[in-house]
Amino acid sequence: MPFDAKFTNLFQDPANVSPQYRQHAALQKLFKADGLYIRPAEDPVTMWAIDLLAREYGVPLDAMELELHADFSEGTYQGGRRYQGRADVVINDDRYAEGGLDVAFIMVEAMEPGKKFDGTDPEGWVEHLNRLNAYMSASPSARYAILTSGVHTVIYRRDLEYPRKLEPIGDLPKYESARLAAQHSPYKVILNPNQPDGIETRLQPLTRDKFREVLGDTRSGCHSLLRDNEGLQPQEAVDAMVKFLFAKWYDEQATIDLVKKTGDSLAYVFSVSAETDPERLLVQVRQTFEQAKKWEHDTLSQRFGTDLGSRLAFSEADVLQFKPHTTREIVKRLQPWSLRRSTADVKGGVFEDFLGKTFRDDLGQYFTPTPVINLIVGILQPTVADYVADPACGSGRMLTHALDYVRKQEYRQAVAANGGAPNGINPDEPNADFVAFRDGRLFGAEISRNVMHIARVNTLMNGAQYADLKVMDSLERLSSVTGGITEGLPNRPGFYPGGLTMILTNPPFGSKVTSAGVLADFASRDGVAKRDGTVVKSIPQEVVFVNRCLEFLAPGGRLGIVLPDGVLANSSMQYVRDWILRWARLKAVISLPQETFAPYGAGVKTSVVFLEKREKPLPAPKQAKEQLDLLSAAEKAQEAADEDYQVYMARIDNIGYDATGRLSVPEDEASEPPEVKETIADFAQRLGWGSW
Repeated sequence: MPFDAKFTNLFQDPANVSPQYRQHAALQKLFKADGLYIRPAEDPVTMWAIDLLAREYGVPLDAMELELHADFSEGTYQGGRRYQGRADVVINDDRYAEGGLDVAFIMVEAMEPGKKFDGTDPEGWVEHLNRLNAYMSASPSARYAILTSGVHTVIYRRDLEYPRKLEPIGDLPKYESARLAAQHSPYKVILNPNQPDGIETRLQPLTRDKFREVLGDTRSGCHSLLRDNEGLQPQEAVDAMVKFLFAKWYDEQATIDLVKKTGDSLAYVFSVSAETDPERLLVQVRQTFEQAKKWEHDTLSQRFGTDLGSRLAFSEADVLQFKPHTTREIVKRLQPWSLRRSTADVKGGVFEDFLGKTFRDDLGQYFTPTPVINLIVGILQPTVADYVADPACGSGRMLTHALDYVRKQEYRQAVAANGGAPNGINPDEPNADFVAFRDGRLFGAEISRNVMHIARVNTLMNGAQYADLKVMDSLERLSSVTGGITEGLPNRPGFYPGGLTMILTNPPFGSKVTSAGVLADFASRDGVAKRDGTVVKSIPQEVVFVNRCLEFLAPGGRLGIVLPDGVLANSSMQYVRDWILRWARLKAVISLPQETFAPYGAGVKTSVVFLEKREKPLPAPKQAKEQLDLLSAAEKAQEAADEDYQVYMARIDNIGYDATGRLSVPEDEASEPPEVKETIADFAQRLGWGSW
């Protein structure tokens, strides 16, 4: 290795140091004003090591920092004392130089040439090794360490299993600068004014089958790699993959932004070639994840302030760091594909397919099949004027599909207004109204923090970085949910009384709400928990969700909710149906086939119910009779006419797959099978939302 070359006196005289070193800003800390070394015994060794690193290993001088002061509180010095000192040379990853972010990759500790190898004398080998260990322990990103006297050199690699342990290795891998990597990287960003957005990449949008193959539990899938290489349990593997997807999505956007800023071609972090050092890749992937977390924090704080604990996808303690080989293989599988350019259906389908089984088995969570989501969105027809929410949002797919629906509608309208020409219209941001909708009119709540990680990443990947998502039990006492706020729109959009115009949701089934305090709270506002003047002792969770959704909706607001058929047909549920019809008009009921949720482990027969909240609830039966007796004949006739309206009823027999999950329609129709598409069109033609 180059460091085997015996130290000579070439750099002993500072006058022999070439101007390229002496005049470089990063190296000037070695010299006094008169040109002499600060430390005549050690600095020649430092200069010798710098020269080797630059010439033989390709380390850019701009990536070097000298005499870096640090308080290494996690490291130890002799006798276990806290050590404060200066790292002789820190080599940062130049990938992040433009962002002013120092990411230590290699640390160098130099000592006098005359000191004995393995010597324990003061300022000797062992003492310098202790310092180097302290420096490495204090840096989460440093992978390599060099201890040299010039006469003797040992190169170490940090042990991932035991971060304070340095393992001697034969040689240091060649350092590949970020700009050099772009010359032979298969996946990079270059400026090209002839391409959309002024950039060119080789990344391709994913198909659902390809995404399933890349992530899935096949021998070559990322899930198997994490299981086999890292020994992760299913839930841990899911968390890891969500982190990788978050970092990959951010890498795509951040690399494009950096290329536009500097004009240089750059390889993605998620790009490997024969020259890629797995240790360097590990650092870059980890740091990209850290940058993504910081970006999310800074972005959300602009809208929601500094109290973001319930809104962030990941906490400060979350890290993305696995074995170098594991990281390299996952990056290799993800690198050809663009998360930015893949559709909401594809990305949402991944959460449905890949994550659904794990969350069903481990957490009792269910994901809504894409055809059902598209049915609900297509019937509700959200617009830029709506405030849209899901109080049991799971992976957030109801919201991302609503966003995609509105985006396409606004794009079509913008093109039509432009004489049918798409020139100058951004399909991702077709107009200011859409941007306002995307950034301020999407709301989600989810009781599980683990699932909220997924929802947050899903909405981010679909462009809804400002979606108001929070970890919250939507069925808690209303004052706990709202913070005591009693009025919603127009001043308080969101999860407040009357704070929304549209709710799309598939609430959890099967459990019952039994909390006396919660049931009494619902009953106190003429809620469904009150039956014949008495607060019930328990009630199905999905029924309570209907109640809470109608509380959140403003008068005239629309609700699309998946409910088990028992709520619609069982005689014991008649009082529930009566209550619903007092608070809302029934707009449509669409029966889903038995196999709709069978592939996801739930065999219950369901329907989608669509409601429109009344301007004010009808009185309870006894009150209604008393009030009716006081009305004139004309008023009674008008009252009866108001309640004589049409309801759309339909049945879907083929949801696009069978009970085992195998497709029963062509792949290109899987997200919106013919019967779903026909039902949406038929509803719009026969009834729609403008007539009763």
